[in-house]
Amino acid sequence: MIPGKPVVRLSSPAEFKGDPGCWSPEDMLVTAASACLLMTFLAYSQREELELVDYESDTEGVLEFVNGRYRFTEVILRPRLTFRSDEDAEIGQMVLEQAHRDCIITNSMTAAVRLEAEIGVEAGPEKS
Repeated sequence: MIPGKPVVRLSSPAEFKGDPGCWSPEDMLVTAASACLLMTFLAYSQREELELVDYESDTEGVLEFVNGRYRFTEVILRPRLTFRSDEDAEIGQMVLEQAHRDCIITNSMTAAVRLEAEIGVEAGPEKS
């Protein structure tokens, strides 16, 4: 436990007979990579004064049995970002790539971390 932080229920993954309703260390590792990208991106995008409308993300961890041990060989980050303008979307793409390069969590992992982003622009009101 970390003082001042909420208690988190942990279990082995369901594949290893754990409780599927609890967080596993494997869930937390993959989620940490995704959360670090988000937090780093948000910090950098504030500096650029980008108008971000929405940020959603899916993340996939590839777990393999390598040299007699299970290990993550790859983590795939799939953020979907929506901006107010084409200009912000273009700058946002560059900022996201910089955040990916600078993320403390992914820079600390031995697994390959791949970024597969979708960048879009909020649709404006339709003109008649």
